[in-house]
Amino acid sequence: MSIQTALITGAGGGMGSEIARQLAAAGFHCLLTGRREGPLEEVVAEIEAAGGSASAHPLDVTDSVQIQALVDRRKEECLDALICCAGDWLIKPLEAVTDAEIEHILAVNLVGPMLMARSFLPQLRRSENATILNIGSIASMRYVPQISIYTAAKTGLRGFTGALAEELRPERIRCVLLSPGPADTPMRWAATPQADPDTLVTPETIARTVAHIVTLPPGTTVTEFLLISQGYGEDAARKMLDD
Repeated sequence: MSIQTALITGAGGGMGSEIARQLAAAGFHCLLTGRREGPLEEVVAEIEAAGGSASAHPLDVTDSVQIQALVDRRKEECLDALICCAGDWLIKPLEAVTDAEIEHILAVNLVGPMLMARSFLPQLRRSENATILNIGSIASMRYVPQISIYTAAKTGLRGFTGALAEELRPERIRCVLLSPGPADTPMRWAATPQADPDTLVTPETIARTVAHIVTLPPGTTVTEFLLISQGYGEDAARKMLDD
């Protein structure tokens, strides 16, 4: 049996790098993508030191030219899992948001996964057990103020993933939205340094969940779901932003 291959976006740090470590430990060759080569190479080195297999492929998920260049380099190969983890966050009242910020948040969180899925479908179709997994957000299920643009992007991703799952169902390509609650990542702490650690889900937990989904038996899938810490209450997000 040939080794399976997973492509992870946003793999230079946070939950993306942990997903890469977990999938490599499960026997996948991991293609790590991100905008900066240095952090990707560091994760590759960690994976290889632990006995896994990985390679770094710097690219911007909002740039279709860069994406196509990677597709062309691997056009004859099979891809078993596409994990879209790259994302960015914005906390601002709507009237303070700039045009450039709107374009950026929508591009990274919504357009990027669309471009990646469209571009890598031929390789995914070569797999006997293909998965497209998009990292969503609790923001598309529980609304809070000052993150309207981010919420719009993640809600769009939720709709896109659900519709694509139905489109690809006849081909048995599973397409899943995994929506974590607030996660214990550098992006979270930079955005809300006052966060209560007890309300955060760990990257390791998210990564283990991803690894379980992509190794489900062929022809089986899961629907979208929310993954949160049991310390996260209904008012936790508002308190996190208000403090």
